[in-house]
Amino acid sequence: MIIFNTTYHADNARKDEFIGWLKESYIPAVLEHGLLQEPQLTRIFADNEEGTSLSLQFKSPDTQALERWHEECGEALLAEMQKRFGDQVLGFSTLLEVIDL
Repeated sequence: MIIFNTTYHADNARKDEFIGWLKESYIPAVLEHGLLQEPQLTRIFADNEEGTSLSLQFKSPDTQALERWHEECGEALLAEMQKRFGDQVLGFSTLLEVIDL
């Protein structure tokens, strides 16, 4: 199992709008596509008066499914986010492999 994590930093002036867009547009579009599952949105504890940091995670069965999602859905959603929020929301993604305990 792979966890696809994207860490975002949203300018405080757009934070609420960005979170609303994630909940109302981005996450439903990802889930509708069907390859990524179990979204989890968290706020990162950080001392930053100029913005808010968030982590959005989805589970993927493997990296091939994630690559397919990115090509079929993710690139368009990223372009939509960049068009809507510009440099007021920045993000980077990491892949995490779940290790059974």
